[in-house]
Amino acid sequence: MPECSSCAAQVQPEWKFCIYCGEPTSADAARPAPLAAPRTNPIAILALILAAFGGAPALIFGHLAMRQIKENGERGMIMARIATALGYVWLVVWGILLYSLLTNVS
Repeated sequence: MPECSSCAAQVQPEWKFCIYCGEPTSADAARPAPLAAPRTNPIAILALILAAFGGAPALIFGHLAMRQIKENGERGMIMARIATALGYVWLVVWGILLYSLLTNVS
């Protein structure tokens, strides 16, 4: 009867793992590979780029990205939140500029 390489306990040949320590008993019973990291949401990246260049549409894309990230489990939630916040800031800035241009005309 074979022995476990980790704890030296007697194991059955059909066992894939040692019931005492949990180590694989053969080379073909390796532990499962870790899952790949999820990708970063491309809409969050686009929203951040728009926010960096002063685009108020960044808040729309930021909200879309946050919804997709919640549904799909992708990365980029902080990026989407920053883009959304900057989108609101740019919306206020553009609103103030437009208001000042319209009030100076008359």
